[in-house]
Formats: sequence, structure tokens, C-alpha cells
Amino acid sequence: MNNKQIRETAYQYILIIIILAAIAYRGGREFIFQKNELEVTVDLQALQEIYSKATYYELNRYGVFDVFDSKDKKIGSALLSTDYSRQFGYGGIVPLLIGVDDSLTITKIILLPNNETLDYVRAIYEDEFIGKWQGVSLEDAVDYKVDAVSGATHTSKAVIAGVRHTASSVVRSETSVITETSFWSTVKDILFLGLMGLSLVIAYKKGTAKYRMVYLFLVLVIMGLIINNALSAQLLHSWLQDGFSWHANWQTTVTFILAITISFIGKRKYYCNYLCPMGALQELTNRFTPFKKRNLPTQYQGLSVREIYLTLIAGALLLGFTPELSYLEPFMFFSFRIVGIGLILFGLSVFVLSLFFNKPWCSVCPTGCLLDTISYKKIKNTKS
Repeated sequence: MNNKQIRETAYQYILIIIILAAIAYRGGREFIFQKNELEVTVDLQALQEIYSKATYYELNRYGVFDVFDSKDKKIGSALLSTDYSRQFGYGGIVPLLIGVDDSLTITKIILLPNNETLDYVRAIYEDEFIGKWQGVSLEDAVDYKVDAVSGATHTSKAVIAGVRHTASSVVRSETSVITETSFWSTVKDILFLGLMGLSLVIAYKKGTAKYRMVYLFLVLVIMGLIINNALSAQLLHSWLQDGFSWHANWQTTVTFILAITISFIGKRKYYCNYLCPMGALQELTNRFTPFKKRNLPTQYQGLSVREIYLTLIAGALLLGFTPELSYLEPFMFFSFRIVGIGLILFGLSVFVLSLFFNKPWCSVCPTGCLLDTISYKKIKNTKS
């Protein structure tokens, strides 16, 4: 093994150590699986978002927050959502505070502090979603049908689960409220599973290269536009810090397991080349662009820009900074229905650069770097 290979291998291990140290420091508790204890607090300011005249509150023996005005008159109650194992959005748990009146009718629902991207939270607060529960009794809320928000599917499903579980615990119903069983959800599940199987066929079966462009189009449409399923630095950080729920994010969990497993048995960039919607968008653009393509200059002192980028992110987390990780990668571009203009421009810039460069974002992608770094195949190849 020459000196360059030694440096690259040492860097890979150091990077993994830095990332794990950052996550352990920021999380302060066990990770990988969902935590047993979650720090969710309710204060007067949160209750005033539901009851503007609230001046103080009391937690009664049933665990309900009774809210009072300046004249000591009770003006309502608030329920803290239950069973956080079901309430995992894209960036972690999504705790709710549910206002109810004396007749156990929902008056207002708010989201308590969470790690969801601001664009997702903004979409949830739109009246056509969270406002639909206003005036619904807790008994009816157990089975109340509310469609998930397109573009913020994980977050909205976490809210639906939170409302249903909380309502169920109050009315002591045995009705199952875990899974959304709409026709469209079933279709998306079928499309996802079909694509996972097809990806393995395309990756391993000889003679399938001629179908690659059609396959990439399916990845772009299904993983990007329909399911909005992409591995990202934000997602991996939230999993390590807050844990994850297999049943709440099973599609993303399957994607991650496949990405890691297949990389250990011979397809080192399996996720990047076969399942990433942004990778599919770039490769399709590369294939059909009329311009001569070049490679972005991404090496500095033997390290790639994406390695440096990932190191800076890990270092920021280790030092106590918590940047909005979703804004550091363009994957939310596929949630264009709800995200701000900045992320739309970010995604469009990747598309434009793809007209002139070979997979420009892949050259700097921190998520791709992390998946590549922990790949057994890559480290094995550095041996002399």
C-alpha cells in the first residue's frame, strides 16, 4: 500500500469516527434504534398558540393540560400526542399539542419543536391539512380520513398517526390507527417494491444496459416525484440522533439497507447509480444533452470536494452547530410543490450544470461520499 492509499484509507476511518462522535455528542444518548425517552416539553408559550388568552395551566391527574385565563376561568384543555414510535417524519419525531374543548372536540393542533425541514412544516400548517381536524370530536378523529400532503408525505403521516393515537388513547378505542390504507398509499407501496426488485435485475442481470434509460426515468418518477424518497445527510443525521421507526419509514429503511448491503457484495455505488433520483436526473440529462460534457475539478490535495464537504458538516455538528441540513443538498427539489424558491433553484442549477458536466452533484454529494466511505469494496481496493 503506497503513501497515497494509506492517507485515503486513514481519512476514511477518521471521517467515520468524526461523524459518530458528532452524532453521539449531539444526541447525548443511545442511537441507531429509536430512543426510549424523548425530551418533549410543553410550556405556556406553546399553549398560547392554541389559546391566545391563556395565562397559566395545570397538568391534571390524567396527563391533560388544563388551560386558564387571567380570571382563573378554564378556557380549554390540551393533549400531548402519544406513542412517538409512530410519529416519525423525515427529520425525526413530530410531537403534537392538540387543543380540545369540554366536549372533547378538537379546536386546534400545533406542532411542537422538531427537526423537520421548515418547508415541510409550512406545508403541514396549511388549512387544507391540519385545519381539517378542527371541529372533529376525538371519537371521530380515531378513524377520520385525512390525505397525506403530497411532497411532505413522511411529516404529514406522522401528524395523522399522532392525532389518531392520541384520540384513541383518550376514548380507549381498540381501533387500529397505525397505518394509512388509502388506495394511493397502496399504489405507491407497490411501485416502490417493484422498483426495488427491478433495480436488482438491472444491476446484476447481463444484457439490461439497453433498458437503463427507461429504468432511470422510472427512478426519477417513482423515487423522486411520487414517493420523494432519497437518502440524505439530514435523514441519516436524524436517524443516528433520534433513532428511527421501521414501520413509519419502512421504504427509506429498505432503501438504506439495500444501499449498504449491496455495496458490500460488489456494487459499491449501488444507491447512487440505481436508486438516487438526483443521480437519475443527472444521468438522463447527460445522455441527451447536445453539449460536450466535462468533469468538474473536484480534487484538492488528494481529497475530493465531497469528502471535504462531509467533513465540514460533521465538524459543525461536533462543535454544536445544527445547520438546516436539508438546505445543503438538492434532494428536496423533488418536493417542488411545497419547498421554497431557493431549493427549487438549487435543483434546477444541478440540472443546468448536468448539460455541461458529468453528474456534477455526484462530484460533491456528502451523502454519496458517506455511503462510499463505509463501503467495504472501496477500502478493499486500496490494498496493494
